Amino acid sequence: MHTPHLFFTFSKKRTMRTILFFSLTLLILSSCTEKKTLKILNRGEEVNGKMVYEKIRDFSFTNQDSIEVTNKTFGGKIYVSNNFFTTCPSICPTTSLHMGRIYDRFLNDDRVGMISHSIDVRTDSVPVLKTYANGLEIEAPKWNLVTGNEEEILAIAYDYFSNALKDETAPGGFDHDDLFVLIDKNRHIRSIAHGTDPKDVNRFMKDMEFLLKSEYSETK
Repeated sequence: MHTPHLFFTFSKKRTMRTILFFSLTLLILSSCTEKKTLKILNRGEEVNGKMVYEKIRDFSFTNQDSIEVTNKTFGGKIYVSNNFFTTCPSICPTTSLHMGRIYDRFLNDDRVGMISHSIDVRTDSVPVLKTYANGLEIEAPKWNLVTGNEEEILAIAYDYFSNALKDETAPGGFDHDDLFVLIDKNRHIRSIAHGTDPKDVNRFMKDMEFLLKSEYSETK
């Protein structure tokens, strides 16, 4: 169950994540005139003269086929993450459409995975997620629609620089963003896009192809 303390903690972090996201956006834009590269976007610090970056935490959720999905599910792969819920009346239909474009483009590439976290775990049971997946004409394990412990679902959004908060004033009762996040096989974030912006999603898919070509060409 969502606790006031957790809500307060996430509310405080939301402003920090917003500032961090815009800083990362400026960093990405500033590199456009340089040689193509995808820098690690996670928070990092220098340890013994070497940069050490935070990683996506361990997780365990359940997908639309009642199969457990963990970090090991994406072992040796790059994957795309976002947040949604099946009754979302605002941005989710659009983000699901563009996640579908990614799904279609990389369907036959086993180096690529996808995960969409439902932030409405009380409504989005496994059967509900399965019905939603059927409506999108998608299948796991390529694209996993997952549910799980509410606190863990909301907490992992922080790792992905995303907002995922209960908010009775927001459409559908949840405040969340439209971010698509690209994670490499070392659990590091390498690219971020606005999932409601077709041009940004196009750029994001090019980043996916670049990452595959530059770092994963040996494992298809």
